[in-house]
Amino acid sequence: MSAAAQTAYDQYMSQGTASLEKKDYDAAEEAFRAALREKPDDNKATLYLGIALNKKGAKEAESLLKKSLLMNPADPMTNLQLGLYYFNRSIYPEAMDYFETTIELAPGSEYSSEASRYLKGPAPAGSQRGLLDIALGMQYDSNVILGPGNQPLPEGISRKSDWRGVVYLRGQYDIVSTQNFRLTPSYAVYQSFHTKLTDFNVNDQVGGIEAVYSLSDVVALKGTYAFEYVFVGEHSYDFSHTLGPAVVLNEGSGFSTTVNYSWSKFHFMDSDLFTNNSDRTGFDNLVGIIQKVPLGSAVELRAGYTYDRDFTRDDFWAYSGNRGFAGLAIKFLQSLSMDIYGEYYDKGYKGVDPAIFASARHDRVQTYSIALTQKLTKTLSVVVGQMYIRNKSNIIEFDYKRAITSIFLTARF
Repeated sequence: MSAAAQTAYDQYMSQGTASLEKKDYDAAEEAFRAALREKPDDNKATLYLGIALNKKGAKEAESLLKKSLLMNPADPMTNLQLGLYYFNRSIYPEAMDYFETTIELAPGSEYSSEASRYLKGPAPAGSQRGLLDIALGMQYDSNVILGPGNQPLPEGISRKSDWRGVVYLRGQYDIVSTQNFRLTPSYAVYQSFHTKLTDFNVNDQVGGIEAVYSLSDVVALKGTYAFEYVFVGEHSYDFSHTLGPAVVLNEGSGFSTTVNYSWSKFHFMDSDLFTNNSDRTGFDNLVGIIQKVPLGSAVELRAGYTYDRDFTRDDFWAYSGNRGFAGLAIKFLQSLSMDIYGEYYDKGYKGVDPAIFASARHDRVQTYSIALTQKLTKTLSVVVGQMYIRNKSNIIEFDYKRAITSIFLTARF
């Protein structure tokens, strides 16, 4: 671009933004179209022309805003404008998706505050206050030992590999949704089907409710309750109650901090396969903190720490745990994203079983995972993932390696 063309572009953009502030949308449209003539396919001019046309209620705004979104999928302003475009045309499910994306991309910002007003306000007729997630997939597990909650089965390590099919369903609905308060019950079902190790098939059902009260754009209070019941190999394995208050601080510019506490009461049942399972019955106290940090427009870092104390009927299963973790969420395109995660969990167990072990158990668990998500349509996605777990234990029976390869077709309605 020549210096003269750049000067003309800058002048048209200044005129257009000034006209937008004055709500003179016709003049703004004219200026931004002139800017695009000087610099065709410029993202900023495309976006601002889309905003001006959106203010005028013109249908052309949709194609311009979507073109801008393709250039920068992680821009909260563009997502917000598309949400407003569909909201004003009473296409509420589409609008809510863009509002939710705006909040995810820039929590605590002016964009997320405006999006929240539409999400938290009284829902218009036909809007989407409920959500249904469905996942169907296959996994290859090099060491079939765990249920969906990643709790070790009490007999130790199977050291057997197997394929399994997985079905997962989760639904939620906002029974109350106002400017500052949301009350959302939910229910989820997980079922695995192993090809050989059918005694390790897991059925996990979780019902819960979440309440969120926004004190301001900066501070929100959250409370959750969940009841979980697990079957392993068609036999009752355990059930639990969990209560968890939390405080969420949105510091702005995409930064947020969550401080949480949870109390869990769990009851394990004996069976032919797990004869001493009830020894693990007890409760757990956990405190933690999670920090989210934006690293540019398309990358978000999350990191945190938790400390928990587990009290059980048999001291051999009681422990104190320190867990540190970090993850990166990366958006390459509007339809392609990647999540990378790692954690280190140090668990010191309290009791000693002198008939079996000479010392108290101490585990150091490293977990790493990577997942790629490709959106096929607005509703359907394919997720491919790999997880690796290395548990270094001073008790050889609990020292193991584990790798899980996954492919899932997911749908959200």
